[in-house]
Amino acid sequence: MVLLSTYTSTALAGVFSHVAYFQKGEHHLHGWLYIKLLFTVITAVTAILVYSQEVVWTAALSTVSKLAGTYLLGLYGSLLVYRIFLHPLRKFPSSFGARVSSIWISTQLKNNNLHMKLLELHQKQGLFVRIGSSDLSVMHPKAVEEVYGPRSRCTKGISYDISWPTMSLQLMRDPEQHHARRRVWSGAFSDKLLRGYEQRIREYRKELVERFTEMRDQPIEIRKWFNLYSFDVMGDLSFGQGFGSLERGEEHWVIRLMTATQDSVGLYLPAWVFVLVIAIPGVSSDFWKFLDFCGERLIERFKNKPEIPDVSSSLFVPVKDRDLSEITAEEKNLLDGDARLIVIAGSDTTSGALSSIFYELVRNPEEIEKLRAELALYVDQEEPNSEFLHSKIAHLDHLNGVINEALRLYPAVPSGMQRKTPPEGIVIDGVHVPGNIHIYCPMYAVGRSELGYERPDEFIPERWYKSPELVKEKTAFAPFSLGPFNCIGRPLALMNLRTTVARLIMEFDVKFAPGEDGTRFREDAKDNFVFSHGELNLVFRPRS
Repeated sequence: MVLLSTYTSTALAGVFSHVAYFQKGEHHLHGWLYIKLLFTVITAVTAILVYSQEVVWTAALSTVSKLAGTYLLGLYGSLLVYRIFLHPLRKFPSSFGARVSSIWISTQLKNNNLHMKLLELHQKQGLFVRIGSSDLSVMHPKAVEEVYGPRSRCTKGISYDISWPTMSLQLMRDPEQHHARRRVWSGAFSDKLLRGYEQRIREYRKELVERFTEMRDQPIEIRKWFNLYSFDVMGDLSFGQGFGSLERGEEHWVIRLMTATQDSVGLYLPAWVFVLVIAIPGVSSDFWKFLDFCGERLIERFKNKPEIPDVSSSLFVPVKDRDLSEITAEEKNLLDGDARLIVIAGSDTTSGALSSIFYELVRNPEEIEKLRAELALYVDQEEPNSEFLHSKIAHLDHLNGVINEALRLYPAVPSGMQRKTPPEGIVIDGVHVPGNIHIYCPMYAVGRSELGYERPDEFIPERWYKSPELVKEKTAFAPFSLGPFNCIGRPLALMNLRTTVARLIMEFDVKFAPGEDGTRFREDAKDNFVFSHGELNLVFRPRS
């Protein structure tokens, strides 16, 4: 009877710890601490029974393990009852698995296709779908402004801690800390520096054109070559030298490491899982090798100041008057994180956007002719290598329409911009969303919403300048996000996209390679936080 009472009390202690502690606040960063604490308690109590009560150690360990199991049974029993029957998200449509755990959505993915899975769930269950125990996906176009906009009260969610303690501008959750670091970054994207970047980008674009010319009439795996191009560009603008990828015609080893790292992100496991895994020696070696490489390149760049300022010049402003040995561990950690951000955010997203644009242009060849007619007025024979000066084409309607339409259909971040609602919750088109839950507006799905766009599945660049009635909800279009956490590199990305598209379209005739229809490009695409398209083979033939 005494033993039964002990087990009951232990189970109730588990229930109490859930209600009084684990149900409140965030615990994803403390997984290893809780595991160590549990085993420390088991070991200590077993030792007490053995040495003070003279119990045989096997019997003592068995008793303590049963008590620990009873405690966990009470804890997780209370957790399940709360999530299934009492959680504030219980009124929203969901599957049973989603109500139980945020791991459920990861088990539903095939080849990292969260963007497609969320679109499918919304088409079946509606605009608001619970996809995890405390996770809500919202496809309503009005949600974009409410969740990400400048007046939004939502903050970044716990998924931004997946590489803790490594930090970067993108991962900063505290608005004040983010704002302070953003001021450091902002100097890198002034008009003066962008003009300098434009000249440096031209050298790599010239090399890309030369490689395409060499491979005339041959199938070109476009994702690969745009990747090589964009990584070389960002290597030069960030670290003072490219990766040599275009010259070799193959990926730098660090790009392969980054791809492997991104594939693990695309599993969309809960943040606490990533934090646990990263802490296991050897398991996340690719991640740390990639991070170390970026940090080493940035330190090398710190030692060798270029004649023309680059992106890194602004990052070094807070430490520019100090010796390398005087940089604190915290500052070094931040520089390492920002170095990784430069490589991923500036390269992956640009190459993905270029791939999307040319996929749609080849499918819609009439759009190529419209672009050429528009661009022909701005051909300047004085510009070297038939380049276009960005300032002259930045406001061209159809060029921007093509880019916007590709970014609508294939957003750089298709699903994963997680936000945490304020304690009082938010209201989206009359629907109250509870406080302190994680909310997503999957931009891939939103871009295909009939509430946001007329004929949403069609590629119609004119909707952005000539036919505004085809855009029902302007605030739903946020390819670089909105508000204080929006993409600070937007001016650089758009400059590169406009000038690269213009140069290639005027230089080459482009079509699908024999046997290619674009199916793999769509169906094999991955949502690894950033969009990673499937294979696409095109033929580039120099125009006569």
